Amino acid sequence: MYHSASRSDGLGSALQIAGCGQSCKIGNQIVGSANPLGLSEALTFAERAGLDLKKVLEGIRRGSAGNMIMELFGPGGIAESLVKDLGMGLDLLESEEERAVALPGASLCKQLLCGMIANGDEKLGLQGLVTVIERINDIQK
Repeated sequence: MYHSASRSDGLGSALQIAGCGQSCKIGNQIVGSANPLGLSEALTFAERAGLDLKKVLEGIRRGSAGNMIMELFGPGGIAESLVKDLGMGLDLLESEEERAVALPGASLCKQLLCGMIANGDEKLGLQGLVTVIERINDIQK
């Protein structure tokens, strides 16, 4: 069973290991930020291709890419908090050479979330990633 970051029993209790809750939360944030990034890119691609976005979303929802995070695509953790959590995970792994692991997706999501903050969207959740992707592609709304 998957645990969400908002559950009162905490992510660490899923592993039943004392002190691992923060690391589990960071892992949850890595997955939770990657999925909306893909959805943001898909929607930007579909818009540029002239597709009906509601139909595209419905098709994705019914296909193999449909998932719980997509259903929750809306207000969630705010960009400021997500940058903090992803940054803690990236900093931790850089500081412990023997446990170092490359996390290019988490690093990219952190950079895009920093772009949201720079653009004044620091209070948006992950759904705000689409604003950064749109800006990169010069799509103005």
